Amino acid sequence: MSNRRDANGISFLRFAYTVPGRVLDNQKAVYGGRDKGRDGLTNLALIRRKSRRIIAASFATAACLSGITLFSPSAQASTEPGLVGKRIVIDAGHGGRDGGAESADGRKEKDTTLAVANDLAALLRQSGAQVYLTRDTDTDLTQPSDLGHRQHASLRARTVYTKEKRPDVFISIHCNGSPSPTWRGAHVIYRDGNEEAKALATVMQENFRAYLLPTKRTIDDTSTLYLLRRIEGPAVLAEIGFMTNPQESAAMQTPAYRQRVAFVMYKSVVEYFGQVENSKDEPTAALP
Repeated sequence: MSNRRDANGISFLRFAYTVPGRVLDNQKAVYGGRDKGRDGLTNLALIRRKSRRIIAASFATAACLSGITLFSPSAQASTEPGLVGKRIVIDAGHGGRDGGAESADGRKEKDTTLAVANDLAALLRQSGAQVYLTRDTDTDLTQPSDLGHRQHASLRARTVYTKEKRPDVFISIHCNGSPSPTWRGAHVIYRDGNEEAKALATVMQENFRAYLLPTKRTIDDTSTLYLLRRIEGPAVLAEIGFMTNPQESAAMQTPAYRQRVAFVMYKSVVEYFGQVENSKDEPTAALP
């Protein structure tokens, strides 16, 4: 069977999966669902396969989007022209002594953000991008001498590292928290006045709304976040869900949902660069 690509040129497999209480098949939602696995996600059918090679199990599980194009992380994965050579910095929020937000059962934001960051990095790298992680272990990027102001020191270190890499895209991954367990929804934040960041945030938010757990949230602009104030270009902070919301917290503890989040972010980066290239091809109005 020949390999196929979507409108953005992304290699794909098609899967039909369910999310808890919801069956997704060819972008058509049917409530109900049976035979859920331990993580609440059901593999209904593998409809297409590029070859007889076995897809790495961790990424096969990530194919919990239905009726959309999925990157095929096989041993012979092809590159994406729009990503080849692009410099991308991924920042897994918090780390080390800074656990970030916590779920009711004590799960920490820092572990979820790191897992998603590593999954996203893997997808981008095998598509030809040069990917840099501000952290790839459980650390907060501080020094022993930073005792007493560790959070500020960690943010400063992340900023310095990112600027040194001169990225084409910067993504900081976080989870939200709230005193109320009813608050929910992934959303993307950008710096007010940064139009490149707004364009990336818009694409990513649209995909969050389409493919993650239900949310009506929209993009937020800010002028106060430390990293976004200091990093130029398409730099966004993605809040991928609420640790304090029972449904979202439970989902984010499963490898399948974390890999889904990583893929949706990967898809958003591909689409953003596609928009940038398309804008270069648009004819400019002739001067009078």
